[in-house]
Amino acid sequence: MAKLVFYKDLNLNFTPHPVSGDVVPLTDDAAIRRSLSNLIRTKKGTRPFRPDFGSNIFNYLFQSGPFAEDSLNRELYETISRHEPRVIVNSIRSTINDTDIEIQVNYTIRNVNIIGNIETTIKKVA
Repeated sequence: MAKLVFYKDLNLNFTPHPVSGDVVPLTDDAAIRRSLSNLIRTKKGTRPFRPDFGSNIFNYLFQSGPFAEDSLNRELYETISRHEPRVIVNSIRSTINDTDIEIQVNYTIRNVNIIGNIETTIKKVA
């Protein structure tokens, strides 16, 4: 019996299927994790015809403290809620360090009620 797939995205690595040679798509949780990572890491204003797509995470690289982290958490929540309708954001935790920003997003996939999370780190370049 074939696995039921709810969400499918193009794999931007363009990994070919070993037999058919077709690009193997990302499905369900893997597709959503890739989408959230792209959304967080895309600088707002860099996508043609979609100036509001992405986040302003890079504005927080040289800020610090609980107020900056809280502001970043709110901004990421609004960005994900606006641009990724396949998930419900349960929590966002960010930590701004001297060398990087660590982000953890916990979410529930709509329609299938699967809980997932993504952890990503944005490094400061010295």
